[in-house]
Amino acid sequence: MGNSRRLIPLCWLMLMTGVCMMNARRAGAADEWLPINSADLALKDNPASPGSHAMILYREEHTDSEQSFLTEYLRIKIFTEEGKKYGDIELPFIKGLFDVKDVRARTIRQDGSIVNFDGKIFEKTVVKAGGIKVLEKTFSLPDVQPGSIIEYKYRKQYDANVYWNISWEVQQDLFMREAKFSIKPPTGANAPGLMWQTIGLEKGLKLQKEKDGSYALDLQNVAGVQDEQYSLPDSMLHGRVSFFFVFGPAKTPQQFWKDIAKAWNDDIDKYVDKKNALAQCLAQTVSASDSPEAKLRKIYERAQKIRNVSYENKTEQEEKREKLKDNNNVEDVLKHEYGTGRAINWLFLGLVRAAGFPANEVYVVPRNDGVFHADLEDTRQLSAGVVQVKVGTQDVYLDPGSKYYPYGVLPWSETSASGLLVTKGDADLVTTPAPKSEESTSVRHVTLQLARDGSATGTLVVEFNGMWGSAVRNDERDEDDTGRRKDMSDEIKSWLPADAKFEITKASSWGPSSDPMQVEGTLTLPSYATSAGTKILVPVTPFIAAEPRAFQSATRTNSIYFRYPYQERDEIEFKLPAGYQVESLPTPQQVPSGAIQYTISITKQPNGLSIQRALDEKGLLYDAKYYGTIRQIFNMVKSGDDQQAILEPGTTAKK
Repeated sequence: MGNSRRLIPLCWLMLMTGVCMMNARRAGAADEWLPINSADLALKDNPASPGSHAMILYREEHTDSEQSFLTEYLRIKIFTEEGKKYGDIELPFIKGLFDVKDVRARTIRQDGSIVNFDGKIFEKTVVKAGGIKVLEKTFSLPDVQPGSIIEYKYRKQYDANVYWNISWEVQQDLFMREAKFSIKPPTGANAPGLMWQTIGLEKGLKLQKEKDGSYALDLQNVAGVQDEQYSLPDSMLHGRVSFFFVFGPAKTPQQFWKDIAKAWNDDIDKYVDKKNALAQCLAQTVSASDSPEAKLRKIYERAQKIRNVSYENKTEQEEKREKLKDNNNVEDVLKHEYGTGRAINWLFLGLVRAAGFPANEVYVVPRNDGVFHADLEDTRQLSAGVVQVKVGTQDVYLDPGSKYYPYGVLPWSETSASGLLVTKGDADLVTTPAPKSEESTSVRHVTLQLARDGSATGTLVVEFNGMWGSAVRNDERDEDDTGRRKDMSDEIKSWLPADAKFEITKASSWGPSSDPMQVEGTLTLPSYATSAGTKILVPVTPFIAAEPRAFQSATRTNSIYFRYPYQERDEIEFKLPAGYQVESLPTPQQVPSGAIQYTISITKQPNGLSIQRALDEKGLLYDAKYYGTIRQIFNMVKSGDDQQAILEPGTTAKK
């Protein structure tokens, strides 16, 4: 559309990447529905993947870069009761940037009769932070039953003044029998060139150029992505085609990222170029006698005192009443005492430089989104920012713009994450340090009084440290105290037997803190131990490890992925029922070496038992070929946790 259109601004692209990845199911729309095939109505199962809850019979997606819209059409066969969930549709969109329009849907019963959707489409806010508001249009199709077919179509309309980079998420959770993708590139003398890259798809897969100038990809029998616990993020499991626009002569990836780094560096330098304001703030923050680390800590803490509006969820009315002024530079941030997470990072960067430290911004692909593809010339990848500070010969990575993470602790998604070092020189691609298991720990202290009927009551104190503690606080940031207590109670109950009761009596601050996140409460286990004649069999731990439950299957398709390495340490004390003594104790168990280590030991105490348990998971990603070994290790963990001590009546009790 001539030379009046622009590529979406880089700052918007980086802010939006996380939400753009949320497009659960795109749809292409034809003017009319496809004919109904009687054989499809009669289908009882997916012959290519027996036991499936549902399958995609047909999918069509078309993008018109000239008119800035995308249409999608899906037809899905439902096989089971669980498959009925696919009749609940969620269509995300970004308020003010694009919208979902022309939604049509219907259910085709197994007898061929049709129930058109004429219900209400609801809107709900999913994410609202940093000026970005993501909503969903949701609705439920009528009369969805096993054997029925559902289909829906809609149009996603974008800003016509912007060229939108898009991705075809070719693979879905469900098996897809047939799919047709197409894209119409921009036209005209000044139109940008359209480039693409396939990611996670079979080699040699090519788009075909059509007579009208569009590009198409037709596929049959595309396998669904296996839903397995401890797997990589969907964006890394789902094969896709990513498109991006190129203005002017084509560049090598090295030159592209070099130009991007320079442009971003110029923007940052301009933003932080307020020497007097920075010097005044620095003088009030650090002392000349402070060590380099002490200075960094104080500057970090000063930056985090800025009100972080990226973590605020306000209504439009509240925003209008407050009328926050824009921050055009770090002086404005200091004057207003508020800013986005990115503005806080840039303030920190300016203060650190003013203190004499070499420092630069680094934009990375967070690990919950995927990995950095340097040959994909698309800035949308780089949606998270950290600050690299050189202290002597060491590079330290910090992110004060992440509100709940104290000095030295990065969000897990920003660890071992690759991206672009923003400098005015060459395009330097860097990777942040990998996390260590000792940086994310939980400690569980349990004291229980056993009763003769097998019940046990006592207290439980759970302590989350480091990255783990910050992640808990961050995850609960939008809940009130009641909601937080409920979430934590539910989480803790998931570690315990089904009939266990846990009630929180005390919790440490939910706000940003470098202190451990601690929760205390009363624990009741109505049927913990079991009787065998006059003896009592006592499990050595009340906790049920999640990992063995996740790795029960004999085979696995996906690699095994942990968000971050971690350590669990349990200290459990049992007080015996009156008149009982220990007859025998199980043998200590251990996996003493390797990437996953485990120990459990049980010792006698006067009138009681003491159990020490430790699990140390040191890795992030394990290839699926190692699944058998990992499964075996966690089976050993389960075996150790399932051991029982045997109690018997003492001499007095026998008499």
